[in-house]
Amino acid sequence: MDYQLKGKIALVTGGSKGIGFAIAKALAAEGCALRLVARDLVSLEEARRNIQADHQVEVLIESVNLSELGAAEELAAAYPETEILINSAGAIGRGSLLTIDPVDFRDSFEGKVMSTIMLSRALYPHMIARKAGVMINIIGIAGERLNANSIGTSVANAALIAFTKAFGSETVNHGVRVVGINPGLIHTPRTESLLHPRNDTDRQAYAKVMANLPYGRMGTPDEIANLAVFFASDTMAKYISGDVISVDAGTRFRQ
Repeated sequence: MDYQLKGKIALVTGGSKGIGFAIAKALAAEGCALRLVARDLVSLEEARRNIQADHQVEVLIESVNLSELGAAEELAAAYPETEILINSAGAIGRGSLLTIDPVDFRDSFEGKVMSTIMLSRALYPHMIARKAGVMINIIGIAGERLNANSIGTSVANAALIAFTKAFGSETVNHGVRVVGINPGLIHTPRTESLLHPRNDTDRQAYAKVMANLPYGRMGTPDEIANLAVFFASDTMAKYISGDVISVDAGTRFRQ
C-alpha cells in the first residue's frame, strides 16, 4: 500500500527509543527523511545507525531537552521544513497528589505537555504557509482511564487530549491536520520491569495487570507506529483531524 510519504520530512521527538523510535523506523520505511530529537546523544546516534542500516534516508539528530524554556522554539527554527511532526517526548512518573515529587512533576509536565504545545505552535505558521502538514501527538491511555495514584500522568495526558481535539478542529482551515494516539500498555524499555519484577509485592501487582491484558500481552511499538504512518498520510487520513484514537485492545474498559 502506497501512503505517498516518500520524500516527506518528519521530525520525531522522543525518537531514539520506544514508541518514538518505532514510528521513526516506520516512516523511514515509507521513504521519509528524519529529524530525530531526544536528550541523550548516544541513544540518538545509535538510533540513526539502526535506521540507516535498513533504509537509505536522511537522518539528522538533535540532542535537546524540551522541558527547557525556549527549546521548542529553537528546534522549530532549525527545522522549519518539517511536514510531519511526531510529538512523542516525555514521561511522568507514578504517584498520588501527596506523593508525587513536585519538582520532577513540573519538569516532566514541561517535557511532555508544554513541549508538545509549544513545538506545535512554533511549526504551525510554516505549515500554514505551505497549506499542508500533519501533527501526531503520542499521548497515553491514562488521559482517559484516570487514576489518582498516577495523578501526573492522568492530568498531563488529559491536557494533551483536549489540546489535540481543540487545535485539530481549527488547523484544517489551513490544510493542516492534528491527531492523537493513546497507547495502552506497550512493551518498551520503560515497561520492561513489568516482565521482570524485583520483589514479591511488584510481582503480585504486575501479575494481576498482565493477566488482564487482551491476548495476554502488552502491545508492541510497531502497532502504534503502523497507526501513526496511516495518520501521517493525506492519501489515507485526509478527513481525520481533532481526533484521538486509543490503542489498548479495549483494556480501559476491562474490570
